[in-house]
Amino acid sequence: MSDFSPLSIIKSQCKQLAREYDIKLSAAQEALARQAGFEEYHELVVVARRNPTDPRLMLAAFGVRDFKDALHKNDVFSELDQELEDLLSDPMAETNASEFAIGEYEVESAAYDDATGVLKLDMSITWQGKQDPDRVYYGTAFFLQAEIDLIRRDGKWSLGEDGVSITGSETEADRDRRGEWEYMAQQQAIEAEENRPRSSMARALASELQISQEDAELLADAEVTANTSDDGMIYSYFVDVESYAEGALRDDLLARFGTLEFELDVNFFDDIHPEM
Repeated sequence: MSDFSPLSIIKSQCKQLAREYDIKLSAAQEALARQAGFEEYHELVVVARRNPTDPRLMLAAFGVRDFKDALHKNDVFSELDQELEDLLSDPMAETNASEFAIGEYEVESAAYDDATGVLKLDMSITWQGKQDPDRVYYGTAFFLQAEIDLIRRDGKWSLGEDGVSITGSETEADRDRRGEWEYMAQQQAIEAEENRPRSSMARALASELQISQEDAELLADAEVTANTSDDGMIYSYFVDVESYAEGALRDDLLARFGTLEFELDVNFFDDIHPEM
């Protein structure tokens, strides 16, 4: 059995309780089991082996029902705050803000290693400062991705040695610049779309079927149907000119294609302006 599993921790607690109150180990086991919400110690052992994350077991062994809550136990949060200040001292000096502290945050995942007793939290953290009103604005926040290692010893949670690793960092100024670039790219895309050459249905059909513009005008109002999958995805289009193609035009199309219903590429209408 691993040294830091819930059952191992509870067994250690039982031994400590027995020594502290000078009682038999079995009595300490039963007392701790009932305190944890179990009928007897045997039930606790069975549950620990079957479901080590049982909330009663978690609370007895780790002081929390969910590992994500360990961040708020003992002095962990203040330790994390201080460690971030140490790690980010140089980047903070490049801003015009001060009094940085943890703002918004989210524990995205938690993984506990029974073998080492290390709890690893993956977090997103906003490291927020206060803007100096007398200085030029240059961002007041860092948006961090971090891995936090916690250990629990003697019934207390704390940061592990080198317990904070910043895996990703972006400043508020970075986001502002990216927002400006994205806005400029969006505006350029809109302008390009507005200035994109447009065609009429007749002109597109003339090119597609290799007929004159005049003949294509006769087919421009033909019925178009979409060729779709069961979930509505459009694969192509069909245009049926049966009711519009007459005389020499009809004969030419039948001679070359053998049909008066033509399949069009899914992007056929991309450059067609409905009012042209």
